[in-house]
Amino acid sequence: MALVPAVAIGGVAALAVPYVMRDDPAALGGWIHRGVVDFTVANLHLYWSWPIFSIVTLFAWAFLAWANR
Repeated sequence: MALVPAVAIGGVAALAVPYVMRDDPAALGGWIHRGVVDFTVANLHLYWSWPIFSIVTLFAWAFLAWANR
């Protein structure tokens, strides 16, 4: 079952990539922040990117499913 690890990988990427790229003024930084949702947990400001979550989860699921065959 490759979906659970793929969702976990996508979730980590959706939090980590926008956080690392938060101050990037280049075009890549602008693209990454298009689908970002800002939220605060315990006075910690976090970002969640739906496009990154979707893309990374899709590719991780495809590669993990292919590796299981």
